[in-house]
Amino acid sequence: MLRAVASACLVFVIGACSSAPPFDAKAVALEWAAFMQRDYVLRAGDRLSVRVDQLRGEGVAADSVQEVRVSPTGSIDLRDLPGPLHVGGRSVGATRTEIVEAYKGLFIGEPRVSVSLLEAAAQSVYVCGEVFRPGPVPYQPGLTMTQAVASAGSFNYTVKHSDVRVLRLGMDGANRTFRINMDAVLLDQSPDFLLLPGDVVYCQTSGIADAGNWVDLWFRRLLPFSIGGPALGTIQ
Repeated sequence: MLRAVASACLVFVIGACSSAPPFDAKAVALEWAAFMQRDYVLRAGDRLSVRVDQLRGEGVAADSVQEVRVSPTGSIDLRDLPGPLHVGGRSVGATRTEIVEAYKGLFIGEPRVSVSLLEAAAQSVYVCGEVFRPGPVPYQPGLTMTQAVASAGSFNYTVKHSDVRVLRLGMDGANRTFRINMDAVLLDQSPDFLLLPGDVVYCQTSGIADAGNWVDLWFRRLLPFSIGGPALGTIQ
């Protein structure tokens, strides 16, 4: 049995030494740039300024600016309209077009509408696994993997630096996983990874830590006596 344990530990150690294949830094940077340049997509909690200028005989209507917040159901309420407008998941440009159509026919002439984002709802990335403070990290444009991990209290010593994963849900609804070798990033051998809102950073355990947990689960706990010492992956 000890021989089997030793063999399993060797497999884990060899796995820990292998590094993750490099991610396509150029493709990641281009995706980040495209996200930053796209028309902002509205969601619950966003605060908007909506200006609707309409001709009413003698000129432009007074008090034409309204500040509204997107409701949890994705709708906004504007004056003079019979009901709420659903804008959640629409871009700012598409929302402007929707408002123009909603106001058409209510007054003389076609309304002139402008929509601007006053305050975006809080956005986050999520860091989990072998860090000291797992959980959401507030997103700021340009947030990198290194910054997100630092905000989560930095890596635990049990982390597998060579293979940290980023899970991303794309605009097409497809899930993708990136592998980042943080050893290469920290040694300036690879560029840092640019994160986007909603990314999940998973910091997995190293092979040695996995081996310690395996020994604790399948070997130590089966013995009728204690052999002392905590499992490798459970030391705090």
